[in-house]
Amino acid sequence: MNSLKAKWFPHIEPSNIELHAWHIINQKGIFKLLGRKKSLDLLEESFHLIAQIDCTFVASVIHKSRCYSRLSTDDIEIWSHRLLFERICKYLAKENAKRISANQTPEVGILLIDSIETKYDNKIRRIYRDYLRTGTYYITNQYLIEDPLFVDSQYRNMSQIVDIVAHLVNRYTNLKTKPKATWNDIDDVIARGYQIVKSRFDTCPNGQIFGCGIKHFP
Repeated sequence: MNSLKAKWFPHIEPSNIELHAWHIINQKGIFKLLGRKKSLDLLEESFHLIAQIDCTFVASVIHKSRCYSRLSTDDIEIWSHRLLFERICKYLAKENAKRISANQTPEVGILLIDSIETKYDNKIRRIYRDYLRTGTYYITNQYLIEDPLFVDSQYRNMSQIVDIVAHLVNRYTNLKTKPKATWNDIDDVIARGYQIVKSRFDTCPNGQIFGCGIKHFP
């Protein structure tokens, strides 16, 4: 990630650059220096880099317009965190089952969450404390430990990777309802980006991403 930043901004210290997908696409901040085409080239290069990293992604997608008739805004937010927590727990359980069958020690995980501000962070911390302790409707936590850590994404490449992938999933979900004849250059980059990155999403035993690596609700 630092090499990628140095390539596009050779005169700026990489730790001072935050690769934030929305800012890249809209040429905000330092990305204004690149212009539209180069910004989109940077984003697509980020997708290729992410695809090479040894990692696994999970995501929850909330279709808000389908929820407002029965759920409040707070309820929708809680659902999004619950579904994401369940995907993480399922992944850890699946990977540790492989380790146990190979007579290896199970590994544990810890959550790093992008910090917003103290009051909001504490609200999210309470949600995850409850999940860590008692599980959810469908999942009992086995391998996630301790309180989540709230971090400043500006200083963490890992958080910036998550931001890019989250933006990709959100935008690609909306893109699928848009006629291809109306796609613009951003849409084309997003469509290619999904194809580049999708191999990094967790899958069901039958190889399907949806319901496992990406959970849609409702």
